[in-house]
Amino acid sequence: MKLTLIESSVGPGPRQQILASYLVNEDVVIDAGSVGFFSPLDVQKRIRHVFISHSHIDHIASLPIFVDNVYEPGPDCPTVHASRHTLSCLQSDIFNDRLWPDMVRLSMQESPFLRFSESTSETTVDAGSVRVTPVLLNHLVPTSGFIIADDDAAIAIVSDTSPTDRIWEVINQTPNLKAVFLEASFPNNMEWLAERAMHLTPSLFGAELKKLKHDVPVIAVHIKTAYDEQVRSELQAMNLPKVEIAEPGRVYDFS
Repeated sequence: MKLTLIESSVGPGPRQQILASYLVNEDVVIDAGSVGFFSPLDVQKRIRHVFISHSHIDHIASLPIFVDNVYEPGPDCPTVHASRHTLSCLQSDIFNDRLWPDMVRLSMQESPFLRFSESTSETTVDAGSVRVTPVLLNHLVPTSGFIIADDDAAIAIVSDTSPTDRIWEVINQTPNLKAVFLEASFPNNMEWLAERAMHLTPSLFGAELKKLKHDVPVIAVHIKTAYDEQVRSELQAMNLPKVEIAEPGRVYDFS
C-alpha cells in the first residue's frame, strides 16, 4: 500500500499541508481538499473512490474541481463516500447551482458526474485496491477517521479530532498496522482554542499516543500553517519515539 499526502501549497518555501487529501495507491482518495489540483490530470482520472471525513472546507475544497476534471460522458464516474450529514452538506452547500452546478441532479439526468454513497461508522467499504472503515471521531461536526487496509498492511488516519477513544480501540484491534497519521493542529499555548475548535495540541497529541498499543510510526498531520514552526518545535522537544512530521508530496510505502 502506498499513500501520498497531496501537496496544497505553491511557490517557493517549505511545503505545508494547508488542505487535506491523501492518495492511497492510485484509485482511492481520503478527503478532497487538494486532489482537484493534483497534476498530471491522468492521476486524478484513475481515482474511483473519494472518502470525505467531514464537511469542513479544508477537506472538501477541491471536490467540485476534481469532479469537473475527471468527467467523461458514459456510465463510469467516481463514488463519493461520506456520512449522511456530510453528503447533505455537499448537496445543499456545494452542488446547489449557486456555488457550483448541481452535479448530483445532473448525474441522475445525464451521464453521471459522481455517485454519493452514505457511509456508516465501523462499516467497511470495499474500494478497489483497499478496504476502508470509517470510525467516528470527536469534532465540531460529525467526523470520521479511517482505517485503510489491504491483505498485507493497514494504516489509520486520525485527523480533525479532540481527545477521542473509540478509534484507538479499533486501531488496536487492527492486524498488520503499519502507521498512524494523527493531527496536531495548535501549539500548546493555544490549548484554549484547540478545545473550542476540537483539535489537538502537541501535549494532547502525546496523550492520545498513550492509547496506541501498536509499535508503529506515528506521522503528525494537520498542523495549522500559521503555527507550523511552533508546533513542529514542540513535537520535536517531546522526543516521542517513532513520531515524525508529515511531508506533503512524499510517497509513503507501507508494503
